[in-house]
Amino acid sequence: MKKIFHLILIIGITSLIATSVSAQWSTNPAINNNICNLAGEQVIPKVATCSNGDTYIGFFSSENGNYNVRLQRLDVFGNELWEQNGILISNHTQETWLTDWDMTCDNANHAILTFNDIRTGNTNVVAYRISPEGVFVWGADGILLSNNTAFNVAPKVVTTSQGNTVVAWSDLDHIIIQKINPSGTLLWGASGITLSSANHLTWPQLMPVGTDDVLLKYFDDIGSGSAPTRHVYAQRYNSSGSPVWASPAAISTAGGISAWTQIFPFINDGSDGFYIAWHDDRNNDTRASVFVQHVNSSGAVQFIANGVEATTASSMNHFYPTLALPPGSTDVFVYWNEMNSLQTQWGIFGQKISSAGVRQWTATGKIFVPVSATDVYPLAAKNTPTDMVLFYEEYTNAMDGIIKVKRIASDGTYIWSPSDRTLCSAASSKIHTVINDYANGQWIASWEDDRNGDIADLYAQNIKLNGDLGPVELNYGTISGTITLNGGSGDLTQVLVQAGSYSTNPDATGFYSMYVLTGTYTVSASLTDYFPASQTNVVVTTNQTTTVNLTLNHIPAGFIEGEVTLVGGSGSVSSVLVSAGYSTTNPGTNGHYILEAPVGTYNVIATLSAYIPDTVFNVVVTDGQTISGVNFTLDLAPTSGLVTGTVTLNGGDGDVTQVVISTGSYTTNPDVTGFYTLELPIGNYDIFASLSGYVTQTAINVPVVGAQTTTDINFILPLNRADLVCLARNQYGSILNNVDISIEGPEGPYNGTILNDSLTFLQVPYGTYYGTASYNSGGPVFSDTIVGDNNHHLIFTFNITGISKTDPVGGIQVNPNPAGPNSFVLVTIPESGECVFSLVDVRGIIVSSGKLCESNAGQHKLKMKEITGNLILSPGLYYLRFNNEKGWEKACTILYSGK
Repeated sequence: MKKIFHLILIIGITSLIATSVSAQWSTNPAINNNICNLAGEQVIPKVATCSNGDTYIGFFSSENGNYNVRLQRLDVFGNELWEQNGILISNHTQETWLTDWDMTCDNANHAILTFNDIRTGNTNVVAYRISPEGVFVWGADGILLSNNTAFNVAPKVVTTSQGNTVVAWSDLDHIIIQKINPSGTLLWGASGITLSSANHLTWPQLMPVGTDDVLLKYFDDIGSGSAPTRHVYAQRYNSSGSPVWASPAAISTAGGISAWTQIFPFINDGSDGFYIAWHDDRNNDTRASVFVQHVNSSGAVQFIANGVEATTASSMNHFYPTLALPPGSTDVFVYWNEMNSLQTQWGIFGQKISSAGVRQWTATGKIFVPVSATDVYPLAAKNTPTDMVLFYEEYTNAMDGIIKVKRIASDGTYIWSPSDRTLCSAASSKIHTVINDYANGQWIASWEDDRNGDIADLYAQNIKLNGDLGPVELNYGTISGTITLNGGSGDLTQVLVQAGSYSTNPDATGFYSMYVLTGTYTVSASLTDYFPASQTNVVVTTNQTTTVNLTLNHIPAGFIEGEVTLVGGSGSVSSVLVSAGYSTTNPGTNGHYILEAPVGTYNVIATLSAYIPDTVFNVVVTDGQTISGVNFTLDLAPTSGLVTGTVTLNGGDGDVTQVVISTGSYTTNPDVTGFYTLELPIGNYDIFASLSGYVTQTAINVPVVGAQTTTDINFILPLNRADLVCLARNQYGSILNNVDISIEGPEGPYNGTILNDSLTFLQVPYGTYYGTASYNSGGPVFSDTIVGDNNHHLIFTFNITGISKTDPVGGIQVNPNPAGPNSFVLVTIPESGECVFSLVDVRGIIVSSGKLCESNAGQHKLKMKEITGNLILSPGLYYLRFNNEKGWEKACTILYSGK
């Protein structure tokens, strides 16, 4: 079964006859829009939709034997705005294989592309900025972001609200990040910022947050590249490239993530934190499971350490998760491939996880595509304005498939009827399918497709909110104008202009333009250190331009300065965030800071992860003046809290002080009253209460807050129970009946008579049992035992005089006994005919049986292994019986030792 890989080897380039290109979005799922059908293959598409409704589709094309980079631009209706097959971005020499690459668009509706090639003779990363008119803003050859002999590969790119571009990539051992302003200036030095560790940092992913910050997810790999021990971390970097959090957020350090699990679902939580999902085999039991983690904007992990497991189903594999978070939802949704251990049956399941990290759709999730022999694969989950859609591929054979979509409400029900809509019904090999986020009433997917032969062409298709294909019914107009800065030294190109969900940045002269849906808008402009400006009731009509000019006035400001001191811990004082209103700064390495803030009165706050914040109240800032001596002392915050509760034993004679309260390596025991106290590091935990003989109880996702006590985590442990089977036998192992017994034990006494080879007392608690048995030919006999997981029997043995080991007339003799495979069994049969033998264990289950066909009267000799055959018997007590159809029967008890 084919899947998405992010390090791709592409071999073989052949020619293909061109086909026609369709205009607007197709309404037929069997046709779809052909984006490129040049000779050679078209591979690894990327899709980016801009605020003006245009969509860029970038890809590699091997039309001349080299993997060239090409780019096509479509309007909101699916019309191609550039020449057929797109424009050539780069034909610089590329390897015969490709790595992953990336593309986005910025506030000014420009496409930003970044990839690696070997134009320098080595593998290095480049970036291009392409305008809607096809102008190469950063030069015909783009910007070379690296130029060295290292293996610089798989770059990722985002743009911030301020219009800057951030690129991250790996050179096998390090991660490099670089920031570029719209004019192409490298803001973080000629070589960017290199991130290192004692291990290997790999596979970065980026997310823009705040006005000009980014989140970076990455792996810290230990060991070989093909079989690393892979841990996952994230850090937030501010506009100057400095880490914001005191230490990276540990997403997962459980291990079990394969070298081929590289790019994770990674989405904003709506408050500049993030959700992330992956699959791993942390238990090394060849069964993969899906995990989800939530990290807030301060870098604090919100779910249990190493992630919440999406399903507890232990008999199946769980692969390839994808995430959705509908706007305003406090629950996150994860969908994955449900797969049997042989990977011959597939389904798609989903789980709803609350903000507290609790599974909502039962412990094993909800079924969206039942497990069957039809191969299915989740492509992506995407948000709608109120719910979500799930894109997936359904295979028609081992290589070919079609693309389907479901729209799913937050309660797991389907919104479309029928529930599935087909986006592509052409049965063909589809690879590297990418899908944009919801915009302008539709989603757009693009993929490689070999429907025209063995070489892949590039196709795309939209699907609308109602599940239909084809052009959306939209009308557009333009808002344009000039932004003026009054005072200060602000950069016009950094002004953020917004109208509803549309945004852009002006050029260096202050001119801006936005292509927006018809309607009425409030147009606003904002820039740090300036008062925002806006104009309301801006009416946009179809194909018309509405002019809105705005002036931003510089905010009068003064300065606050002082010293920051850290008490305890190993925090970096230069990572402390000092804030006054919306103004922030970091101290130098000596703890001294200067903060510029608008005129006003502030509560100035100093914060650092793992430390208690400190505040200076009512600091008055006046225009052009500096307020000195605003100093802070940050004490190390508590790193642990307490969990308390009581343990009650429900029955039995267990000792409550021996109950083990545990989570991970942390344990404690209650006192004689059942009260316990457990100290734990800050986080969320599953806590267990266990005692031999009792059913273990669990408290799920218990929060632990620093220097606080989480109370009333109470446990009631019920007794483990089993059926107690009582047996009696003579000294030769034969079963005895009509035996009276009296037993003491938990919840006893127990009295009765063995009549049919055994006496069973139902559902007695685990514990110690002892008693006496009386028989008319002997007794009383004492016996004791412990009933637990490994034993449910109490056996009384009588030494009865006056009987022989061998019954000379129609009896059975086993020698030696205790018996093994080579023991002899002598049986005396009183008359000729078919004789049946059976071997029964103490549970009454026949473990072996057979016939002595047409046996003559007299003595017959067998070996035990002729009776047991290939069966391997466990040591213990067995019942051997011979009988025939005329009612003759003889039996004896065997103590089988296996020797």
